[in-house]
Amino acid sequence: MTTSTRSRTSARQAPGTPGAILPDALYRLDEAAARMGWGAHALRAARRRGLKVHRSGKRGYVVGRDLLSHVVGGETN
Repeated sequence: MTTSTRSRTSARQAPGTPGAILPDALYRLDEAAARMGWGAHALRAARRRGLKVHRSGKRGYVVGRDLLSHVVGGETN
């Protein structure tokens, strides 16, 4: 396996594997929940506890910084 093939293969994630949350990225709610390893109940609970959700049409989005801040309980820069 060549270096370029190996790096592309290792960059892929198995389905259902949590991924990184970048502070300056925008995530659909379902994508954010999947990256965090949350189910529907955990996502609803986070929203009830104040996770800031931005709506556009029928879709909901969360900014990575808001999600990280919600999880760690403080500001992230």
